[in-house]
Amino acid sequence: MQEICRIRKEDQRANIQLDANDVQSTQIWVNNLQLQGEFVYYKDKLDPSPKGSDLYNNLFMLCIQSKFQKDAYKHLGNGFFGIDTTYNIT
Repeated sequence: MQEICRIRKEDQRANIQLDANDVQSTQIWVNNLQLQGEFVYYKDKLDPSPKGSDLYNNLFMLCIQSKFQKDAYKHLGNGFFGIDTTYNIT
């Protein structure tokens, strides 16, 4: 059983937690998604908020629009707008 747990942790480190530092791990995820052609907006808690956004400066934000979602939006036009949000999932 210990061997299975060890293998699971190794797999998680290799495929999910890409760095022991959560900030670095998130940045690696963002970079990988962007390299795959996904639209990603990422704001770290230390990044300043965009001017005129009224977002708190200490806010973490990660927005992802997959290629499928981008194609669907292009096909459906601005007659459709969908948002899926997840709050406090850590």
